[in-house]
Amino acid sequence: MTAHVLGRKLRTFSTIIARCANWPEVAAGRIGFVDRPVTVRLRDGLQIASLRSLRTTFGEIFEPAIADLYAIRAERADLVVDVGANIGAFACLAARCLPRAKVLAFEPSTPHADQCERNVALNRLENVVLHRAAVTRDGREVQFQVNGDGGSSGLFIPGEREIVMPSVSLDAADFSASKRAFIKLDCEGAEGEIIDWICENQSRLPASLKIACEWHGWCPIPMVDAVALLVRHEFRVETPQLFDEQYLFASRGW
Repeated sequence: MTAHVLGRKLRTFSTIIARCANWPEVAAGRIGFVDRPVTVRLRDGLQIASLRSLRTTFGEIFEPAIADLYAIRAERADLVVDVGANIGAFACLAARCLPRAKVLAFEPSTPHADQCERNVALNRLENVVLHRAAVTRDGREVQFQVNGDGGSSGLFIPGEREIVMPSVSLDAADFSASKRAFIKLDCEGAEGEIIDWICENQSRLPASLKIACEWHGWCPIPMVDAVALLVRHEFRVETPQLFDEQYLFASRGW
């Protein structure tokens, strides 16, 4: 094990201890000592029930909720759009941190959308609206590639099976009443074309806008092109690596 990998593992473990009230159970699940679904209980009271063992699904909860890599705890927004909601870890955290905001969660995988609904109910959140749909630039029919029960699935990665389904664009989100919107993207390669849509539709979006995105290497649009497009549309852009994953943060009027 290299020093870099060891350092990342130590940062992960220290974050689990700092953020999780039931950290021994969460750590045991991550290592594989607990081979069943686990309900992660954060110290602020939020609970996120995993769909399967944390050994294979840890990232579904760690990045968006335990580590809060999208930094929603520090933000103020009246509308949060979560594209690639998965089991609802980010949507639930956003809804709890911003109780007056409306949270729109988009998730096309049926098992994950079902678990998202369960996590919303578990936390008694009333400001989350779930859309069971994939998001694209143009709302076209898509071939959704599914692996296993949908955890590592999307439009642009090889899948074990294919599901043909309609998609929606962010036209499905009503931005008209929003003055400050936060858009989170974790959509397995569709992030490039959704950023295209955002830039093309700036006049319909609030003047204060932030995008927080995990960037996937298989996205058909190179990240450097997305950054250049955002800069041309007067966004401030940062592209950090967090826990060895690539992220893109862009803001305008924020």
